[in-house]
Amino acid sequence: MPSNLHTHDLVLNLKRVQREHHLSPQDVYEQLEAAGKHVCINTIKKIFADGSENEHFRYRDTIEPIADVFKALYGNIDDAETDVIIADLAVKDELIARRERELEELREDSRRRIEYLKHQIELKDQRIDRLMSRVDVLLAQIQNLLDKLP
Repeated sequence: MPSNLHTHDLVLNLKRVQREHHLSPQDVYEQLEAAGKHVCINTIKKIFADGSENEHFRYRDTIEPIADVFKALYGNIDDAETDVIIADLAVKDELIARRERELEELREDSRRRIEYLKHQIELKDQRIDRLMSRVDVLLAQIQNLLDKLP
């Protein structure tokens, strides 16, 4: 479903077709009904009102049925719907690319943190080994002292 941002051009093309064919909102309503589609007459009036290309309409319920009927009756409407979908896909592709870059940065940051933590664990293990060696020496000294006791 194209975003409202990209339906702007499609609404402009629908208005152009309406003007070229001198269609009233009632004519559009009747054409939709004849095609088995329904869009409320008040919504049709809003779509074809001045400045409506900047409004937000539910695409599937309003714009798409009118575009389908206009395509069927009047042919190509400059393939605006395709342009809208392509533009919407381009935006989504850019968002996906941005998210992939962010994800890769997070992965790299995680790799650095993991390496740092592995190094810290290695240092801890070395300290434990030194302390255990020291404990072994102390235990040996204690045992020597115990052995010298009468």
